[in-house]
Amino acid sequence: MFLLFFLLWLLLSGEVSVHTCLWGAAASALITWFCRRVLGYEWHILLGDPRRLWAMARYFAHLLVEMLKAGLVVMRLIYVRPKSIQPKLVWFRTPLGTDRYKALLSDSITLTAGTITVLAEDGRMLVHALDAPLAEGIEDSSFQQRLERMEASQWSK
Repeated sequence: MFLLFFLLWLLLSGEVSVHTCLWGAAASALITWFCRRVLGYEWHILLGDPRRLWAMARYFAHLLVEMLKAGLVVMRLIYVRPKSIQPKLVWFRTPLGTDRYKALLSDSITLTAGTITVLAEDGRMLVHALDAPLAEGIEDSSFQQRLERMEASQWSK
């Protein structure tokens, strides 16, 4: 966790110098301590099952592809027919059991252009879509299907 915070510090600072590295190391150590002690975060990613790591890598690759595709769809929608956009709110229930996977689904929907998760509570989600066709199939999206399989494989061990 410390290394990720330190790399983020260097990326955001825009320069690599002794001064920047010392302040980055101090800030990263402080943030790491805060995350572990106060927020209770534990990162077991590198110690986890390689199959689970591979599944997460495939999921994030799929998310990246879907984000790019949705971005192109929204660009076409805005430039070709901006006056005929029909926003839509959709409620749906997710069968995901753990909060981690529900949050991942919610964030994946929000990261995809044209859709935003407005509310997520009690296993239900409210999603706003920029246009009605973007909301079609949201109840059983590829994100949800992949997360269901990942969650099932996690609990089957």
